[in-house]
Amino acid sequence: MKIGEALQTLKAEVLLGRTPSGWPINEQTIESLKAAIQDAKNHENDVNICQNCSIIQSSLLISSGCPNCNYKGRPS
Repeated sequence: MKIGEALQTLKAEVLLGRTPSGWPINEQTIESLKAAIQDAKNHENDVNICQNCSIIQSSLLISSGCPNCNYKGRPS
């Protein structure tokens, strides 16, 4: 899935402060989500979905593991 395709979900995550599965999102990750939403030139890049907390986040902003729950497994 591309960032552009996931924009509504990213915006909902910021607004609600929760992942699609209901996990709380930390403030640092909310700022990262806001950056992904505003960076229109990168909306063709992929997103990663954490297998633990289900956060949907730009693959460009994830260095290693989930920035929200610190899960170190493979992103989907």
